[in-house]
Amino acid sequence: MRQRLTALSPFLYLLPALVALAGVLGYPVLDAVWTSLKHSVPTDPSADRFTGLANYRAIFGNGAFWTALGHTGLWALANLVLQLTIGFGLALLMHQKLAGRALFRSVVIIPWVVPSVVVAVIWRYLLDPTSGPLNQLLMSTGLTQEPVLWLANQATAMPVVILLSVWKWTPFVAVILLAGLQAIPEELHEAAMIDGAGLWGRLLHVVVPGIRTSLTLASLLTIGYSVNNFNGIWLFTQGGPIGATETLTTFAYRKAFTEFDFGSAAAVAVVLFAGLFVVSTAYFFSVEGRKGRKL
Repeated sequence: MRQRLTALSPFLYLLPALVALAGVLGYPVLDAVWTSLKHSVPTDPSADRFTGLANYRAIFGNGAFWTALGHTGLWALANLVLQLTIGFGLALLMHQKLAGRALFRSVVIIPWVVPSVVVAVIWRYLLDPTSGPLNQLLMSTGLTQEPVLWLANQATAMPVVILLSVWKWTPFVAVILLAGLQAIPEELHEAAMIDGAGLWGRLLHVVVPGIRTSLTLASLLTIGYSVNNFNGIWLFTQGGPIGATETLTTFAYRKAFTEFDFGSAAAVAVVLFAGLFVVSTAYFFSVEGRKGRKL
């Protein structure tokens, strides 16, 4: 009996945390799944009824859902490529023993620590078509004759919000990759130089393999928070103009709080959750499974 209690003691210590997780994570997920299987309109609670997979059939038959899914894929892919590329360059610079390195590192991470609402206020002012400094600069230098409607034009809205997201979140990627660079032993660089490897050779055969785990972690986290980044779209364009920046998160929000169709909104959220669950599973298999490796 005593041996059995001793074997169970680790699980008993974990029990409070598991109960808390079940409450704050498990219940909302199960409630969303249950809501997605119902006709649920908050303005008429008496009309709630079980409809099975009707909400899923409705959203899969809705062209706006597939458009939002395409925008979500474009949004996540562009953020992934740009943030990794620029973040890698910043990490290499921050890793160098330069004068004022501490100040440079502090300046680089400023966009990451600024709240999303403040970022939206600053950039909406800079991009304002009538009083924004950017349009005034372009017009004063003759690069354009008329103010550019950066966030109100279907051709420019998505590229602009992508660049703003890259501006805010690239420092986060750079910090992850910097941690990987600092974990590479200096002896490996010295051995590669003795073997005649140049800068490009050391980058390909020492640096990139050495930060492979950090690259994997940064890639998966970037995909996860980009897909789930509601503020990055809503605070600038609210999914417009004419759906040009509509992603699955803004589509679900619009279903819930504009059309008051909570059942369809929950169905979109469940589809989004399933996709992110796949990404999270890939993360645990590719990163957490590598025992004994450092970032």
